[in-house]
Parts: sequence; C-alpha cells; structure tokens
Amino acid sequence: MARKKIRYRRQRAGRSPMLRQFRSNYVRPAQLRIRVNMGRYQQPTSAVHKPELNVQLIRKSLFLLGLVLLTVVVVRWGMRTLERSGIFSVRQVTVQGNRMSNEAQIRTLADMRQGEQLFSVTPEEIAERICQHPWVHQAEVERVWPDTLTIRVHEYRPLAMISIEDGQQGLYYLDHDGTIFARVEPLQDIDYPVITGFAPQDREEEIAGIDLGADAMTEDARAFLHVAAQGNPILPLQSISEIHVSHERGIIVYLVEHPFPIYIGYGNVEKRYYQLVKLLGRFYRKKKIEGIREIRMDYHEGRILVARSEP
Repeated sequence: MARKKIRYRRQRAGRSPMLRQFRSNYVRPAQLRIRVNMGRYQQPTSAVHKPELNVQLIRKSLFLLGLVLLTVVVVRWGMRTLERSGIFSVRQVTVQGNRMSNEAQIRTLADMRQGEQLFSVTPEEIAERICQHPWVHQAEVERVWPDTLTIRVHEYRPLAMISIEDGQQGLYYLDHDGTIFARVEPLQDIDYPVITGFAPQDREEEIAGIDLGADAMTEDARAFLHVAAQGNPILPLQSISEIHVSHERGIIVYLVEHPFPIYIGYGNVEKRYYQLVKLLGRFYRKKKIEGIREIRMDYHEGRILVARSEP
C-alpha cells in the first residue's frame, strides 16, 4: 500500500510539469490569438454597420416625411369638410361702443361676405377698414366661436370745434388730444366752443388728421379749454362760446352770456384761467358783470385791466 501511494504521487508530480508546459504552449498562444483576432476585426465590424445605420436613418426620414404629408392632407380635408358643413360660418356681427358712428356704416366698412368662414376672417384687416370712418379712432375685432364676430369701436371725444377759414372752409371737430378728425355735419351736436383764426399752412392738406400740437397759439387755446373742462362752476366749458387765435394778441375768449372779449394773451394759460375765475366770481357776487366792455389780462404781468362802457 505504501508503494502504490508513492507511485501515485510520483505520477501526479510527474504530470504537473507536462501540464504546465501544455498550458504554456497551447492555451496561452490560443488566448493571444483570440485577443489579436478580436482587436484585428473590430474595425471591419464597425465599418460593416455604418451602411446599416444610414439605411435606418433614411427609413426614419421617409417615415416622418410621409407622416407630415398625411397630416397636411388630413387637415386640408378636414377644413374643406368644415367649410361645406357651415358650422363656422359667420351668422352674427355685433357692434359695440359706437355713439356718433352709425352701426350700418360700421358693418359696411367691415365688408363681411355672406357665408364667410370665421377662421378665415382677418381681424386686423377688418379693423383697418373700420378706422376709415371719421369718428372711429380705434377698432377691435374679435372672433367668438363658433359663428359670431364682435366689433368694438373707440370714437374720438370732441373738445371743441375749429373753424377753417382758408382752403377747405367749414367747421371741424377737435379731439382732446388736439387732432382734427371730422367735419361738422347738419343735425350733429354743435354745443362746443369754437376756435377761430386758424389757417393750415398747407391749404391742399387734408384737414381731418391734422395735429395742432405743433402750433403754439392753438395749443394755448386747447390748454385753456382743457382747464375749463374740469368743471369749475364759474367758468365751465359750456360757458365759453369762442376762442379766437390772433398772432398779434394771443388768444381771445368770448363767453356765451356776455359779448365782451377777454384778452388772455400768450402762455401761462392755466394761471390766467384761475385769475379770470376769481375776477368773474367777484363780479357775479357784486352784480357788476353788466357794462363791461373788455377784460385785458395781457396788459401787464400780474395786473388785469377791466374796461367798462360809459353809462
């Protein structure tokens, strides 16, 4: 038994150097060849996949293009179907905010065609056409689904009337912002002060649309009316009949109930207005308003000259 064990150990010990040599001769070179082969064919493998990626990209692009074209076709088909159905045809047009402008005139300027689709309406173009009305300062057009068009107009607010003496003679309305916007037509409201003495520099220029902000004297007249429009009970806007613009004397005010002129002069309009209010208040209280021939506020700075008629 002891000998068999020794032989077994010797055989086992004798086989181990051979096993190591076998591994060194066959296994390791095989592993090296595998690693070399893996490194050698990595580049060709990636080159083979590149055309496949390009093909996939082309397929995806064609798919997206087809999807877009299909969407366009479906949308156009849907739009035509809605047009034929008449669901979104304009059936009602409402006009709001008009006072001096006639509703029929606004509808005519809007130029809405019978059976027009609401989604094909361009609000900006309609608003631009409505603003051609002389009383309309601004217009807003809103689509109210499914079949209503709402038009809101903002009109000019007259402060006074202005008399044009040269060229296109006549009375025109003057806005609070100093813009001449419309001719005074028969049967329209004329309960406003009248500014006289103004002549446009360009006689051929269209009167409607002229801005008086650049003219110093008409600006003084407008400033005087603005202060009077605040509602002072002694000298309200309604008590002023006329404001004459003179290059020599500035602005001259005439009252509705009293015919004498009040020479305001140039500049300091607000200050001179309240001085005049104080003076007229004293005359009203003492009942001395009758018999006045003229009031000169341009006579001397800080002084007012009151001229009376002889008894």
